[in-house]
Amino acid sequence: MLSPIQSITSNKLSYYRTTHNFKNYAEFETLEQFKEYCIWAKANNRKIYILGNGSNTLFARKNIKSLILKNQLHKKIDVLSKNKIRASSSTLIRDVLKYCFDNSLDSFYYLASVPATIGGALAMNAGRGKSFQRTIYDFVETVDFFDFEDNRVKTLTNEEIVKSYRQTIFTGIQSKLILSAVFKFQKIQLEGNPITQRCIWSKENQDYSAPNCGSVFKEADPYILNKLRGWHINKASFSSKTNNWILNKSESYIPLMLLITAAKIIHFLKRKIAKIEIIFVD
Repeated sequence: MLSPIQSITSNKLSYYRTTHNFKNYAEFETLEQFKEYCIWAKANNRKIYILGNGSNTLFARKNIKSLILKNQLHKKIDVLSKNKIRASSSTLIRDVLKYCFDNSLDSFYYLASVPATIGGALAMNAGRGKSFQRTIYDFVETVDFFDFEDNRVKTLTNEEIVKSYRQTIFTGIQSKLILSAVFKFQKIQLEGNPITQRCIWSKENQDYSAPNCGSVFKEADPYILNKLRGWHINKASFSSKTNNWILNKSESYIPLMLLITAAKIIHFLKRKIAKIEIIFVD
């Protein structure tokens, strides 16, 4: 049964923990429910935003008019063979990593500190820094997704998925719902616990002193980012510890938007490139 679309006020839908009035909010547990909500959005001229865990999302106004659809598909890991699994899009990254560690498999352990879902990580091509050239897709064989425009489920191989740094054909395309992916991992001899090791490294080297969504820009000038350390507006600030992170203690989204806008203006004046990684939703 399709649950009615709600109007809610919450600070739990983004890791920035800003408070917003969501005029149209719903959760879907099945593909059929997702289809029905998409039909409603089209009939009512509303944009759709598929929400995973909110770890890369900035809501860009007080009253959000888009239809926010929280992915509540069943969290599931199907074991296909000794080194191959299918994970649903709502499954958390850490659950896949735990399976890999328990079975001595290589994996994207560098994402252990990221509170994302598999669907969100696939959509954003999550991975290490650009210089490392390592992403979640190093382990992906196929991705299943529902295309609302064509009203059917499709499967793409890794090679068929157009992707670049922090970008795929699914990024920002809310008519395409990632359902699951097949991963293939190689058997390896693990020394210690790479999940714990990554989390320890993250606590030592990254700034978790206030709510944040990690990297703000997927491409920016390192010198400018370094100079922005400690810049603050109201209760939001560029981290003094971690380049390219904004920490937020404000209920309002406005200080965040002002900091990002200021950084973009400085890049423009210096004739440098600044490309946003955070997803803006209104």
